[in-house]
Amino acid sequence: WGADYVGDTKTLDVHVKRLRSKIEADPANPIHLVTVRGLGYKLEG
Repeated sequence: WGADYVGDTKTLDVHVKRLRSKIEADPANPIHLVTVRGLGYKLEG
């Protein structure tokens, strides 16, 4: 893609949304796949 390729910033967001829809009882209020502000995501027990 070359050195100037920035990429699509929404790719990860789309995958996380799809995962949450499969593993969470309420994807809008996740308890398993949690966003850690400023860092990323983590899986909770």
